[in-house]
Amino acid sequence: MDSFYDKVSAVQALDRIIAERTATADSPQMFQMDTDTTERFGLTICREEADVASKLTQLNEETGETEKATIAIQGIVCGVNLPPFETKSSRLDDPKRLAHVRQSVTLTGLGSQSFERTVENCRRAYSMFSRYTPNTKLIPSPEFLGKYETNFGNGVDQYGTITASNRFFTPAKQAAGLSTVAVNDKIDP
Repeated sequence: MDSFYDKVSAVQALDRIIAERTATADSPQMFQMDTDTTERFGLTICREEADVASKLTQLNEETGETEKATIAIQGIVCGVNLPPFETKSSRLDDPKRLAHVRQSVTLTGLGSQSFERTVENCRRAYSMFSRYTPNTKLIPSPEFLGKYETNFGNGVDQYGTITASNRFFTPAKQAAGLSTVAVNDKIDP
């Protein structure tokens, strides 16, 4: 984003989109993550003994089965780290480092109060997960909640951000019961 980016219009559009999606939501929205939403969508945090991490689950009303929940977040993209990645190093340990490769997208609200409420709801969700997950297994809050700095002509501004990321490869200790899949050109991470 640069000085020609229409920040005011972007914030207005984001607020409108968040309001529309929340009003017509058929899935949970982080903007409106409260007790009523939790009950309406049958959301619970669970952790089975074999699991390393806790999971947010949702009851599928059609099948009666519990499945991983997906929560929608709206924002303005301010950062991406997506494949293909360029290898810029010739270090011998690069193959080991590839095992930890992540892809990510960072969203901001550029000052939108609706987005700031979403960020605050993420903090609350993190706090809830911290009660179910050992500290050594939970990603530190600052890693996915941060600040975006930009200069729109009147000095440097900071805005809240949310970064969503995932690893390409599942660690072996977390892959019990999963089959190995060879990585080839047909796989789109």
